[in-house]
Amino acid sequence: MTTTEAELAELIVGAKAPDLTLQTPDGSSLQLSTVWSKKPVAIFFLGPLDGAFASEYATLWRDADEHMREAGGEIAAICGATPEEAEAFRERWDLVYPLFCTTGEGYAAFSVSGSQPGSFVIDDDGTVRYAHRNSLELDNPPTWDLIEAVSELTGQTVERPEVVPIGQDDTASDAMDGKEHDAPTPTDDVRLNFTCAKCGHSDYEVNDMSTTGGMMSRMVNPQHRRFSAVTCRRCSYTELYKTSSSALRNVFDVLIGA
Repeated sequence: MTTTEAELAELIVGAKAPDLTLQTPDGSSLQLSTVWSKKPVAIFFLGPLDGAFASEYATLWRDADEHMREAGGEIAAICGATPEEAEAFRERWDLVYPLFCTTGEGYAAFSVSGSQPGSFVIDDDGTVRYAHRNSLELDNPPTWDLIEAVSELTGQTVERPEVVPIGQDDTASDAMDGKEHDAPTPTDDVRLNFTCAKCGHSDYEVNDMSTTGGMMSRMVNPQHRRFSAVTCRRCSYTELYKTSSSALRNVFDVLIGA
């Protein structure tokens, strides 16, 4: 189904949102208007539920649910799967907000698709107050963009959590590892079985890092995520591991088969 320019024009900020008929995980139906009737709602469409990008964005919103409620809004997700598949996905990723189902026509009504989903904020009168349509499936906006859009509607201020660089947050380090969060170096006892995938060199350095905002979050949206970066000293090729640096030895042992 091709969306015309006229249909796109109807869905800009300030327009009335389409009142879709949705299916709940138990198979019953409801109107989208009942979701936004009590308070502003952040609605996002997901790509295929078996894809990595759907679970990534869904869990980001799971982690942001508390802040959305502080802003005076709610979250609702929409997918193109069956109610049974939606419920299994919701349980697998421990989602705290509802996940509704719609057809391709429902996606088209918001000028999005499974390969190019989108995110919206709708006021309690059904007016679109924020709209982002992905140019690619992974082009999701930062969750804080929608939280702040809701906050502007309700007048409720939400303070962003302070992002503390890894290595400067002793409490977080101890919680992760139960000990000091020291990055291993080539001279440490926790020497990694590292071989650079680009140049074959085995000399490396490890740095802890966190990501928020900017181009990185626009691409994969890893807001406030923590990583260990292993960098080849010869060619600077870098690999990111979503684990503490003190746990890298175990990761490399598994990868190498030691």
